[in-house]
Amino acid sequence: MDHPTQLESTAITERTERNSNQELTSSVASVMSANENPLTSHVLDTAIGRPAVGVPVTLSKYENGQWRNISKQLTNSDGRVGNMISSEEFSSSRYKLTFETLSYYENRGGKSFCPYIEVILEIESPAEHYHVPILLSAYRFSTYRGS
Repeated sequence: MDHPTQLESTAITERTERNSNQELTSSVASVMSANENPLTSHVLDTAIGRPAVGVPVTLSKYENGQWRNISKQLTNSDGRVGNMISSEEFSSSRYKLTFETLSYYENRGGKSFCPYIEVILEIESPAEHYHVPILLSAYRFSTYRGS
């Protein structure tokens, strides 16, 4: 078995360190990006196997015994919404995402058994990123905490 020369060994070490530094930089950038956009969602229409485009999504925060609307957006061409709340405003609290599915289906000429979906979140660690995917069809839905 051939052993690497000192020059080859130094090059391998430098490549390993460079790759490690790139991974760390990428990881830090990912965390910073998540903190700048702490709450995101993705809505997929499982009946057609495509993103649900144009679903109105409202973010509300529970304060003083009532829900206060923070933002409202439509899902984009990939079925996603983000930038619903700033990292500065995102705090430990209870939040609600309301997906207006009836308007989505009416715009497609259809009907929906669930005219809207409310997902209530208990946020304990606002420095973390929270992703809420919705798997949608006209007669059911499911959700989970994504990454």
